[in-house]
Amino acid sequence: MRTQYISFRVSYIEKRAIALAAKETGLSTSEFARRAALNQKVTLRFSPQELEVYKNLHMYHHNFKLISNLIKSPHFYKNEMILHELQEVISLIKQHLQKFEQ
Repeated sequence: MRTQYISFRVSYIEKRAIALAAKETGLSTSEFARRAALNQKVTLRFSPQELEVYKNLHMYHHNFKLISNLIKSPHFYKNEMILHELQEVISLIKQHLQKFEQ
């Protein structure tokens, strides 16, 4: 149960920035500030556009992984350069996806 009160002064710009960041996370300003002060994880919600990009990137990752598996199969004429490039693309996409998931 929260019974204690803390207040601190901020500039107008800081107040707007904190309120905007809280809104983007779906948290109240108080909950956002509390989590930030206690080094707790504060995750931003995706905008509809960001969510669409994330879904597309995830789909691309999956498709490139399937292509890579096909190339690795014994029924496919292996081209090491294509395989290397595909693995590099898969790795880059995975790195970007991990940034969204943190």
